[in-house]
Amino acid sequence: MQSFHTFPTLQEARDYRYKHGTGGWIFEDDRTKEATIFPPEMSPSAIMLHPFTAGKTGALIGAA
Repeated sequence: MQSFHTFPTLQEARDYRYKHGTGGWIFEDDRTKEATIFPPEMSPSAIMLHPFTAGKTGALIGAA
């Protein structure tokens, strides 16, 4: 089962990913600045076609 987490800001998403060790990709919406963490096994193309991101523009940030 895949798990997605949405946060009001990119920093909150980064903090959650670090604190809980989830890994994964973070997508930050250019318009709303909300950030969603996607599972690490998802490819960037699958993320950009996902209903949470489809039609949106933003940054896709991988784990460092």
